[in-house]
Amino acid sequence: MKLLSPVLLLGALSVGWFLPQEPQAPQPQQEAGTTILTEVLHLGNDETPEWPEAAAAPDAANSYEFHFEARAGSKERALEITSRHVNDSWKVELNGKLLTTLKTGDPRVMTVYPLPVGFLVDGDNVMRVSQSRISDDITFGPVRLLDRGIGEIHQVAPLRVKVTDAETGAPLPARITVVDENDELAPMYFADRHHTPVRTGFAYTDAHGEALLQLGAGKHTIYASRGPEWSYSEVSLTHAYQSESSVELSLRHEVNTNGWVSADTHIHTLTFSGHGDSSLEERILTLAGEGLDVAIATDHNHHTDYSAAQKEAGLLGSYLSIVGNEVTTDIGHFNAFPYTVDGPLPDAKIIDWYELDKEMRAKGAEVVILNHPRWPDVQRGPFGVSNLDARTGYFEDGLKLPVDAIEVFNSTDPGTDWDVIVADWFSLLNAGSMVRGVGSSDSHTVGDPVGQGRTWLRSSTDTPSQIDTAELYRHFRDGVSSMAIGLFGWANVQGQASGSLVTPKDGELSIQFHIAGASWADVDAAKVYMNGVVVAQSETMHRKEDEPLDTNVWFTIPAPKHDAWLVCGIRGPNPKGVWRYTLMPGLVLMTNPVWIDADGDGKYTSPAATAKLHLDEVVIDAERGPQIHTLAKLMSTCDSAIAVQVMAQAKQRWGADYPDKLELIASLSSRYKARLLDLLD
Repeated sequence: MKLLSPVLLLGALSVGWFLPQEPQAPQPQQEAGTTILTEVLHLGNDETPEWPEAAAAPDAANSYEFHFEARAGSKERALEITSRHVNDSWKVELNGKLLTTLKTGDPRVMTVYPLPVGFLVDGDNVMRVSQSRISDDITFGPVRLLDRGIGEIHQVAPLRVKVTDAETGAPLPARITVVDENDELAPMYFADRHHTPVRTGFAYTDAHGEALLQLGAGKHTIYASRGPEWSYSEVSLTHAYQSESSVELSLRHEVNTNGWVSADTHIHTLTFSGHGDSSLEERILTLAGEGLDVAIATDHNHHTDYSAAQKEAGLLGSYLSIVGNEVTTDIGHFNAFPYTVDGPLPDAKIIDWYELDKEMRAKGAEVVILNHPRWPDVQRGPFGVSNLDARTGYFEDGLKLPVDAIEVFNSTDPGTDWDVIVADWFSLLNAGSMVRGVGSSDSHTVGDPVGQGRTWLRSSTDTPSQIDTAELYRHFRDGVSSMAIGLFGWANVQGQASGSLVTPKDGELSIQFHIAGASWADVDAAKVYMNGVVVAQSETMHRKEDEPLDTNVWFTIPAPKHDAWLVCGIRGPNPKGVWRYTLMPGLVLMTNPVWIDADGDGKYTSPAATAKLHLDEVVIDAERGPQIHTLAKLMSTCDSAIAVQVMAQAKQRWGADYPDKLELIASLSSRYKARLLDLLD
C-alpha cells in the first residue's frame, strides 16, 4: 500500500515491539477460555453490506473501548481475536498499555495473541482498539480470554539461529525462513520479546548474525539468505517442546561486484510513513540482512535518518544511509535526496511538475526520481493521467519530465507488467528525454524484502562508509548504473560504461554485457536494444548446477546510420523454494543507456531530434502543402524509432494537413514503400 498517511506516534515503541501473532490453523477442539466481547463490531467510516457478521453501518469510527471482569493471575495467558480487512495499524491496548497491533489481512481470521503477566488486573479491565486516523473499515470480535498461554497451547520452545560467512567464519546479518514438514511457513511466537524482526515463517538476525526465535514443536527446515550476492543455505531439525534447539548456517559470497555498490532508493517504515508494518528498528536490521550498500530512507513527506538507529544496532558501517523523502503529491510520488533530517520539507501541495521539481531541488535534493509511474494501474498512474503515448513518447498534455530517473523495476508493485514500464521508458528516450532508470523495492513491510529491487552504481570504493556521495549522486543522474531484481551486471560499448557518449569504430559497435548471479539464479537470453528494438540476442544461457553465474556476453553489431541509444537486458525465472519470497514474475537486469554518436559530431541526437531536423527541410508549397517526398532519403536509412517520430511530429506540425502513413508511403519510390510499412507497423 502506497497511500500517504499521517505519522504514527512513537509511544508504541516505548513498551517494546509488540507485533501481532499470525493466524493459527483451527484447533480440533476450542481452547478453554472466557468470551469477553460477544459482539462483532464494524469500525470505520463506510457502509459494508457485504460483511454478514457485522452491521453495514459503522458502530464507531477509529476507536472502541469495552470493559470485562478478570483476575490478574501469575501465569501467561492469551487472547483470541477475530477480525477482518485490517490494512492499517490498529492498536490493541489493555488497561492503558499497548498489548499488540492487529494482524493485517483482508479475510476474516481468528488470531491468537500473547498476553504476558502484568497486563490483567483483578476486577474491572478495559480493552481499547484504535487507529490514529479514520481510513480503514474493519470488523472486530468476538474476543476470548484463553486459560493457557501461547507457549503451552502450541508447545513453543526456543530456537537459536546463527549465520556466518562460509569463508571467514565471520557473523552475517541475514534473512531466516522457517517452514514446517508440509513446506509451509511456520508460525513463530512472542514477537514482542524479540530483538529482531519476526513474522510468520521468517525473521532477520541481528548485527552478530544471531536470532533467538520461539517455534512450535515439530519437524522444520530452516533457510538463510542474504540478497542477490550470496548463496542460500538450509538445515532440517526436529524441534521439541521445552527443549532449546540451535542451528548454524553459512553463506558464500558468490557474486563479485568490485567497483559497484547496490542501492535501494525507495524504503519505508511504519514509524514515519504510518502504514506497512516495519518499525524503524526492524528496518535497520532488514537492510543489513539483505546485503545492501546504500539505503535511501524515503518515508512519505518526511525526512528520515537511519544513522542513530544504525549505531544503536551496531550496524553503522554495514551500509551507507541517506536521508531522503518520498514527496507524495496529487500528481505522483517522487523520491528526492539527499536532505538533512531537520531541514525544510518540500511543499507536497504543488501540482505543477516543473515547480515541484524546482521545489524539491531548492530544499537540497540532488537526485529526483519519479516512482511507480503506472501505479496503481496503467490508467491512474502519472503516465496514464498525463496520457503518455507509449508508441511516440509524447504526453497528451505536453509534459516534459523534469526528473532524473523513473522507477523501471519496483519489486513490490506487481500490478504493472514490466514490459509496459520498459516500453514507456524506451518511448521517452526516443522522444528525446534523457531520463534514466532505477530499480527499487518500495518495501513497507518486513515481509516484502527491502533491496530486492535495487540499482547498481559504479563506485570508486566498495566500502559503504567511504562512498563518495557526490560521485554517487552524479552516477544516478548520468546513468552510470544498472537496475535489477536478483541479478548483477553492467554493459560497456567500445569499452565505455553506461552514461557515456560513444563513437563507432570501423562501422561497428563492440558490446560487452557482464551478467552475474548467485548459484540459485538462472537466466534466459541476453538482448541488446537500440532505440527500443532488439538488434542482437544471445542463445539461452545455462549455468552449471550449484555454481554461480559470472559471464561476459560479447556482441559486434553494425553501427547505426543515425545517432541512437543502446541498452542491454536479460531476464530469468524465479528460483524455486519458499526461502525466496517475491511478488515479481522473475529475475531481471537492465543497463542504462550508452549514447551512440553515429555521425561523429561529438554529441548525441535523439530519434525525435533527428526527425525534427529532416522535417525542417521539408518545403511548404503554398498550394500543395508540405512536400514530404523530401523525406525519402531519411526513410531509406532510418530505423522505426525515427520513422515513428517523423509521423508524430508531422501531425503535430501540420495539423489536419499532415501526411498520414498512406500519403507518406505514396510519395516515396517503390523501393522504400515496403520498408516504411514495416517500420511503422
